[in-house]
Amino acid sequence: MKNKMITPIARRPKAFIPIAIIALLGALPLIVGVCLHASWLTYFDQPLINLICHTRPSWLTAILLVITTLGDPLSVTIIAAGFALLLWWQKRPYQALFVLSNVAVMSGINHVIKQWLQRPRPFIADPSIHPLTTAGGFSFPSGHSAGAMLLYGSLIILTMIWSLPHKWVWPIRIVSGIMIVLTGISRIYVQVHYPTDVAAGWLLALFGICVLAYLWWPKIQSEA
Repeated sequence: MKNKMITPIARRPKAFIPIAIIALLGALPLIVGVCLHASWLTYFDQPLINLICHTRPSWLTAILLVITTLGDPLSVTIIAAGFALLLWWQKRPYQALFVLSNVAVMSGINHVIKQWLQRPRPFIADPSIHPLTTAGGFSFPSGHSAGAMLLYGSLIILTMIWSLPHKWVWPIRIVSGIMIVLTGISRIYVQVHYPTDVAAGWLLALFGICVLAYLWWPKIQSEA
C-alpha cells in the first residue's frame, strides 16, 4: 500500500498573521518589563529557575551542554548554511533564501535588542551563581532560543510545502519542536539566561518567522 503524500498548499496559511500578532503581544510586556526593571520579572523567573536547576545529574548536564552548544550562533549559522546549500542544490533557491533570511534578519534584530536593553546575565547580577558554560554579552533576549526557533521553525514551515510521506512529516516536526524547547531550557539550566530571556527569544523569533513565511510564501510554495 502506497504512503499518502502531503500535497502543497496553494494559498498562504491564514494562521501566520494571528500567530505573529500573538507572539509580538507576548514579547512586548517582557521587553517593557526588562526596560523598566520591573519587579514582576523575578516572580516569573525564579520559580522556573528553581524547578529547572533543582537537580542537575551528570547525564542530563552532558545532554543539555550538547544541546546548548548546537544552539550557539556559529553552530546555527553553519547548520542553516548547510541546509540552505542542500535546498539550493535541489534547485529550491527561494526556500534556501527563506532559511537564510530568517536566521540572518531575526538574529540581527535580536542582537540590536540585546544592545539596547543590556540586561546583565544571571551570573553577573548574582556572583554566587556559577554557570556551567561560558557566555558573554547581555542576557535579553536569548539568542540561542531565538536561533533554534528560526532554524527548526523554518524546517517545520517547509514541511508544509514539501511532498513528503505522512510517516516522515510529524517525526520531523516533533524533533524540531523538541530541539526548540530543549535549547531554551538548556540556557536556563546552565544558568546563563533567565526564563524571560528564553521566552522573549522564542516569541520574537516566532513573530519574525511567521511574518517572513507570509511574505515568502508564494515563492517558496512555487518550489514544492
